[in-house]
Amino acid sequence: MRRGAVAAVAAANVLPRLIASMELRSTGNAVYGNNGVTFPVLREAADWLQLHSLTDAMNTIAFRTIAVVMISAPLLIFSQRTTSAATVTVTIVGNYYGFSFNPSSVTIHPGDTVRWNWHSMGHSTTSGSPGMPNGLWDSGIRNQGAMFTYTFNTPGSFPYYCTVHGACCGMTGVVRVMGPTPTPTPTPTPAGRSYLGNISTRGFVQTADNVMIGGFIIQGSQAKRVIIRVIGRELIPFGVPNVLNDPTLELHNSAGTLIASNNNWQTTIIGGIITADQVSAIQNSGHAPTDPGESAIIATLAPGNYTAIVRGINSSTGNALVEVYDLSPANISILGNISTREFVQTADNVMIGGFIVQGGQAKTVILRAIGPELTPFGVPDVLADPTLELHDGAGALIASNNDWQTTIIGGIITADQVSAIQNSGHAPTQPSESAIIATLPPGNYTAIVRGMNNTTGNALVEVYDLQPVF
Repeated sequence: MRRGAVAAVAAANVLPRLIASMELRSTGNAVYGNNGVTFPVLREAADWLQLHSLTDAMNTIAFRTIAVVMISAPLLIFSQRTTSAATVTVTIVGNYYGFSFNPSSVTIHPGDTVRWNWHSMGHSTTSGSPGMPNGLWDSGIRNQGAMFTYTFNTPGSFPYYCTVHGACCGMTGVVRVMGPTPTPTPTPTPAGRSYLGNISTRGFVQTADNVMIGGFIIQGSQAKRVIIRVIGRELIPFGVPNVLNDPTLELHNSAGTLIASNNNWQTTIIGGIITADQVSAIQNSGHAPTDPGESAIIATLAPGNYTAIVRGINSSTGNALVEVYDLSPANISILGNISTREFVQTADNVMIGGFIVQGGQAKTVILRAIGPELTPFGVPDVLADPTLELHDGAGALIASNNDWQTTIIGGIITADQVSAIQNSGHAPTQPSESAIIATLPPGNYTAIVRGMNNTTGNALVEVYDLQPVF
């Protein structure tokens, strides 16, 4: 009898005795049990089984997965679990909604390969942190249609970034390579908590009552360190017209008191909670603006409500982006709510709000577009009938709403949401306003607010975290 056949017969004799004590399943070219032990394939025996009666072998072994084991003397040789090397794809996307690696975090095994595909112009994948490459890999700046691969052979966590947009726009990612299982019976560990790690809104900044007003809430028991930025000229390469050439930034607390301000991030304005020069801290944050005319503030803020107000110098107007980044994601406080109020126009001047879900788990949020509710607070010219769209990091429409009491089924919305919105504690008070509840995996998302039938007016877009964990 050929050696391959001998091995196959040995498998038939050994495996039935194993079934009683362990559950077997297959992956790639191996069979492994519920105790973490694996049985490597003996290629010669597998070839023999393919040439001879597979039906007979299945009847002999008594289950449908053909497992071939290697016999060395009387011992059955066990090994760590083995799987075929895999290739994981990351898409590089960028438009005036933002920039991202999608997904921004991937988990692989030693020997696996990550392939980056360019769906946007002028980006790189470079190992390290913004401004601090570590030399493991660097694609160089490439354009749409390009591809770059890197094979990871060592366990560990490997951060990377885009050399063009990593520092200015938070375009970063991480590859986590799992190490070998430390014990025959591994104990699963829960995924890390998810949180809202960045919030932003783009819109047309006007004057007087129609400036841009961004609000956020820090929830928890610890102070949180954040950077607040307002961007104008950096939007030009992405086709955004009529940008705000010289935006100014103010930060107010819940009492409305001005606690920090900035006009041109390379010149710190001392006052309020700002007691020392911030230029180096902004540069080291990884979120420094690339244009000196933009504004930024770093602040360590106690739990509470805060408001960022964006104006143009000398009452100038134009499209701008206001952002808040969490610089202390490890502490137990979170960015629990984000909102922006501005005058919603049409075409390129609608209101566009962005946020990032970071961490290892999906997060449930509610998004709202509010218009008539603003009237009792003295806001003039409100948007009477705001509509709301939710887009993923690739720009695909994944949910929409017009009038929250009527659910629009489609995309990730598969059932009526009216009761869930009412029970969330964040239901709009006016039926013409819009809301969406969504459970979102980690990634970048964009909310777009328009007026029904191209109407215009002041509106508020909000994102609330419905699963805060402190």
